[in-house]
Amino acid sequence: MFKPAFAAVLVASCCSAAANTTEHTNLEHISIYANRTATPQQDVLASVTVLERDDIVARQANDLPALLAQLPGINLSRDGGRGQNSSVYIRGGNTGHTLVIIDGVRSGSATLGYKTLSMLPLELIERIEVVRGPRAAWYGADALSGVIAITTRKAQGTELNANVGSYGQLGADVSVSQQVGDLAVRATAGYSQTDGFNVRKDLDPDRDGYDQRFAKLAADYQTSFGLLRAQFDINSGFYQFDTGWGTEDQADTLNRTYLLGWEHQLGQWQHQAQLSRVLDDDTVYGPDSSSPFVTERDEFNYQTSTAITDNLNWLGGVNWYSESVGRSGVNYVEDSRINRALFTGLNYKQDNVLLDGSVRRDLTTQYGGNNTWQLAAGYWFTDAWQLRISRGAAFKAPTFNDLYYPDSSNPDLAPERTLSDEVAITYRAANGSVQLAWFENDVDNLIQFDMVTYLPQNIEQAKISGIELAIQADVAGIEQSFAYSWTDTENTLTGLRLARRPEHTINWRAGHSWNKFSAFVTADYQSNTYQGEYAVNEYLGGFTLWGIGASYTVSPALTLRAKVDNLFDKNYYTNDRYTTAGTNFGLSVSYTPL
Repeated sequence: MFKPAFAAVLVASCCSAAANTTEHTNLEHISIYANRTATPQQDVLASVTVLERDDIVARQANDLPALLAQLPGINLSRDGGRGQNSSVYIRGGNTGHTLVIIDGVRSGSATLGYKTLSMLPLELIERIEVVRGPRAAWYGADALSGVIAITTRKAQGTELNANVGSYGQLGADVSVSQQVGDLAVRATAGYSQTDGFNVRKDLDPDRDGYDQRFAKLAADYQTSFGLLRAQFDINSGFYQFDTGWGTEDQADTLNRTYLLGWEHQLGQWQHQAQLSRVLDDDTVYGPDSSSPFVTERDEFNYQTSTAITDNLNWLGGVNWYSESVGRSGVNYVEDSRINRALFTGLNYKQDNVLLDGSVRRDLTTQYGGNNTWQLAAGYWFTDAWQLRISRGAAFKAPTFNDLYYPDSSNPDLAPERTLSDEVAITYRAANGSVQLAWFENDVDNLIQFDMVTYLPQNIEQAKISGIELAIQADVAGIEQSFAYSWTDTENTLTGLRLARRPEHTINWRAGHSWNKFSAFVTADYQSNTYQGEYAVNEYLGGFTLWGIGASYTVSPALTLRAKVDNLFDKNYYTNDRYTTAGTNFGLSVSYTPL
């Protein structure tokens, strides 16, 4: 049941703080991915949240899915605890309706159709940018509900971190960097593990944990013809999980990325090019067998931009990528495809008016051509108040499993398509901001597994609409953030809600600093969720989770942190019959030699 009194108190607290002044300031993050170019966040005609490294560390989240679930418009469904499969939903869309980009590289499994985030270590992340709403006109397939753009660590100097926590959690990492003339070299390496807990108490009487090792090596070299970049990332390990069939399973994971990049400013023209190769390998072990699922993706991106006039900017480029699943342990009828794309866009800003538009054409060997587009307009009524509107079209390609998995596929599937609208009003002050956004997303050709034919079908349509309220405020030294989302989802053929999308979510965080000490408190609320017509428990109850955390700067080089999640040991579920963590703690230390 939704708790309006709880929400009202938090909204009033945050709004009163943000309304103390009407002075508009530009103390904002920079958006890099919303328009494929660095843009002050106040000039981006989309709903964007940016977390820098300091923000990520300060939140002390257990893992990346838990961190994302604290942000506006995002909810999370877990199959257990840390390291277990986690489904992230942006604005009520499917998990596969969110495109994950890591260092500008398309990421994820071509067999599943999305990137699993539970084994992507926070220790390897420098920056996260979440764009809510379609961005297919810039990035192509899969960016229907939003984009999660991740930048990996860019160490400055030397930093050592270590952490321990509940359920046998243990981890450590080190980052170093060195500048020699025009050459900068950076490296990060780390290790993390947990014993976990039994995620299905009705099945296997075991603990389900994980173990991983990760590393990154990168170099930048400044030359007279531009900045050259080279990078290598690796993330490997295993995680344990329980299935609905009562078997004890484990998956070995391996992710490798090789990247070469070039950036150059030549007069009024900015050029960027990037070549990458990605390996995504999950090998699942059952009681008597193993099943590898391997995606290999080669990708090339080139874009150029220039200022046509003082008020009008243009950007255009090409994108090519080849996906192969031939090394998977499945005899796919087709095991590779190539996508070629052209994209272009304009951005106009004069006085209080902002306009932008973009269009993209994708041509894929597997399912033909797709056109996507985006239009948006914004107007500053005063220095503090802005109104913006946008509309965009997007699509999602059927996965290799959808099209060719033996005995449970449909080669005649068409891409899913969406048409999305958004209207938002924003208030910005010196000590905070308030944004209220309405959105609507119509999904056609929605791919769902038909329990009658046991095949995926383009049989469903969905309508998703909602409201997001996001508030940032700082008053009397207390920093507060509040996010409320109302999401109405409907399968228009059955009239039922889409599974695992709560109607109401609330995230509140308040923090304060005193000299060397800082502390915060969090409250996260989720209303009841529909689990699907074939679930044992068709509906799961709502819940509120409280958390507290603190940090202490022992010296300029040494910082201690502690936090407690699920403070009141709430027994709750986000996925039918999959147990979640009870009260759990974490301790960490960071050391940066001066």
